[in-house]
Amino acid sequence: MKNKFGLSEWSGAIGDLGTMLPLAFVLVFFNHFPPQRLFFLWGAAYIITGFYYRVPVAIQPLKAMAVIAITGGFTVTQLASTSFFYGILLIILSLTGAIRWLEKMFSPALIRGVQAGIGLILLHKAIELVLDHGLYIHEDAGSLFINIFLLLLTVILLSVFQLWKQKPAGLILILLGIGYTLVSGNTGSTTAPSGQVIQPQLPVLSFLIPAFIYLIFPQLPLTLGNAVYAADDACHVFWQEQAKRVSPTRLGLSIGTGDAIIGLLGGFPMCHGAGGIAAHAKFGGKTGGTTIIIGGLLVLSSLIKPLSGFLFYIPVPILAALLVITSFGLLILIRRLHHYIEYITALTVGLISYLTRNLFIALVAGFVMEYLLKLIVKKNR
Repeated sequence: MKNKFGLSEWSGAIGDLGTMLPLAFVLVFFNHFPPQRLFFLWGAAYIITGFYYRVPVAIQPLKAMAVIAITGGFTVTQLASTSFFYGILLIILSLTGAIRWLEKMFSPALIRGVQAGIGLILLHKAIELVLDHGLYIHEDAGSLFINIFLLLLTVILLSVFQLWKQKPAGLILILLGIGYTLVSGNTGSTTAPSGQVIQPQLPVLSFLIPAFIYLIFPQLPLTLGNAVYAADDACHVFWQEQAKRVSPTRLGLSIGTGDAIIGLLGGFPMCHGAGGIAAHAKFGGKTGGTTIIIGGLLVLSSLIKPLSGFLFYIPVPILAALLVITSFGLLILIRRLHHYIEYITALTVGLISYLTRNLFIALVAGFVMEYLLKLIVKKNR
């Protein structure tokens, strides 16, 4: 199927901004990444995946690594080096077939558990955005009542018009939000660092071991579980035969190749999150045109200096509502399971993922739970 660029694809294009923008925001203000570099490199990756996969395969910043980067105070150079190291690791896992071997360890219940965990985390993030910020992400907490009211109103509007009536309500709300911000003059005084769109650099080899210990090992289970296996599953659930180019090996290779190149150009690594795929699908995306559109907009915003700040002018309730709708799309996927063992396993993984924010711990618990339950059933028989 050819890529399309109709209204539905434009609507689907903005579905994952609720995940990307908050992470981009903290990487800019806490780790001093130039926003235009983040948007240019992620946008280019979006365009390439759209042309190759022909379905809306999302591009997202690595969530676990972003959180560790913020709390650990790592520099742009260190994070770019980590991106290169991480990309090479995923290329090796993909080309050697290790990704396929590791896939056998992830049952449908474990994958649904990962998706449920990400859904709960996104829901928590939506609530956190509303509680911690004012009407805009650059503001301190303001009127909680107004933010909650606007959040509920936006969720209702998206549910009725976007999900039920299949109208591009998300796109319209984002444009209205940005328009209101510009008209009201409430663009905020940002201190976003300036810098080049790309910054070619060689990886810092002395940072290899710290990168693996502090950044790569905590992220790898999340990438395999959410951005490879769960992402592959989500693509085939949402677009079926149209997603024939999508496979765990190809997803691993595209993440690995993309991150290696991004690292050499001074950027922050990305992945193909299942949450982002669900977001593009829920908001109307059906072909790679969706990701080409959002990629083109990100590249354009990076090349025209004032535009890189426009993405931060979207009111917080709209960002939060996008996260709520996306989280719901992931949580309901658990209905595709059939046996009570699968449900118990998936709920275990999902809840532990949410409570600990550590997918590795959650998956270990899920493996143990699934094994014990199957053992008990076998013994009873």
